[in-house]
Amino acid sequence: MPDTNTLLEAAETFTPLRAGDLPIFRQDGGVYTLFYAPGCLCVIERHHAARLEAAITSPGGADQAGAHWGTALRTHAERAVTEAERRLSEPFAPECLTLYLNNECNLACVYCYADPAPRPAARLQPDAIAAAAEIVAAHCRAKGLPFTAVFHGGGEPTLHRADVERALTLIERAAAASDVPLFRYVATNGVMSAQKAAWLAGSFDLVGLSCDGTPDIQDRQRPRRGGGSTSAAIERTAEQLHRADRPFHVRATITAATLHRQVEIAGYICRKLAPAEIHFEPVYLGGRADAGIGLDVEQAEAYVRHFFAARDVAHSYGIPLTTSGSRPGAVHGAYCNVYRHVLNLVPPGAATACFKITGEAQAQQAGVCIGTLNRQTGRFVIDHERITALRRRLDRMPARCVNCFNRYHCVHECPDICPLGDAPPGSEPGFRCRMQKALAYALLQEKAGALWAAAQAGTIAHDETGAYGTTAF
Repeated sequence: MPDTNTLLEAAETFTPLRAGDLPIFRQDGGVYTLFYAPGCLCVIERHHAARLEAAITSPGGADQAGAHWGTALRTHAERAVTEAERRLSEPFAPECLTLYLNNECNLACVYCYADPAPRPAARLQPDAIAAAAEIVAAHCRAKGLPFTAVFHGGGEPTLHRADVERALTLIERAAAASDVPLFRYVATNGVMSAQKAAWLAGSFDLVGLSCDGTPDIQDRQRPRRGGGSTSAAIERTAEQLHRADRPFHVRATITAATLHRQVEIAGYICRKLAPAEIHFEPVYLGGRADAGIGLDVEQAEAYVRHFFAARDVAHSYGIPLTTSGSRPGAVHGAYCNVYRHVLNLVPPGAATACFKITGEAQAQQAGVCIGTLNRQTGRFVIDHERITALRRRLDRMPARCVNCFNRYHCVHECPDICPLGDAPPGSEPGFRCRMQKALAYALLQEKAGALWAAAQAGTIAHDETGAYGTTAF
């Protein structure tokens, strides 16, 4: 990985080509030059770079006829533009049902954006679940996709076992009626008895377990409500999942206090929990997460440096370590459900466009309620007009992003600053913008280094222009 002290400065040297407004970028290094379009990276000896650029900007010329990587770069750039336009205009047809069963929790995490109630609160109603499940199942059948059911929430989704079992039954019934396979996922804090963990392992196909790291970190950041440690319970739940041979992932929230301990966190999770995958996510602002917990703009490159070091540790255990803000292998934007074909239900029975909103009244107030149960007909009604309006507002790109090589793989400042309009005009890039750009740039440099090494070793061939490339991200 390049020197992270210069990542953001170096990232600015990726400049757009004059290629009919296609998102194709060039960066000149000491020995080789990089060309990048979303999902396609090429390296070429610097003194041959003009040949590849000509193949990109003037395709079909006599000297560049059949230049493979010039064509590939244009194709990927065109595909990214088309995909972005498709995401804006295609009908909303949800293929995933996410359920926030309740807004209650047995923990008191110091940074929780949902800030769930310490007492019984509204729960998601079964009739809303059943009606929404019918819609999702029908779309999955039409698309030839499995039905994905996600149990998440503004609180702990497994808190009331009977509610979970009832919801699973309703979803299984809808999937069976449409003859589509069902994939069940639950995100849990894992603080439960061994017996409940065994039940969880038998009820879901994949479990997402939240653990912020070593016992001192976990117990400080994710204590029980009313006080008390949680680390031993997490280890016990992981043991039960292994005993049942149930795959699980671990998500760790990285805060200002743990920014520099990512290597230690990764090592602990690999040794003590041994999940199939680890996911690090910088803390989301909002709720209980104040400025002292969140990461600031000056910590963006430090986050990336420590993330890469932690990723290497996890790799040594054979466990992938990921983060979600910037994914060069996919064209994506903010986390909004209207782009992701997710029907996200919140208590007592509405759908929200924003995953940070955990209740129907809150969704209505914020203008992001995209569906409700019609009590008279018993059918779930999706507000497609509202979805179209939200997509148009979300499609606005800040001027500073127009020439950024990462603009098709970035959640921007979401979810810390809502892209629907929280950011003041002319605002400077925040932590997430800077972190995602640094992360994407480091990933591209890593890929480029591997390509160049393979080229020098003679294990890959170049095209007519002398370029070596990859579309594997």
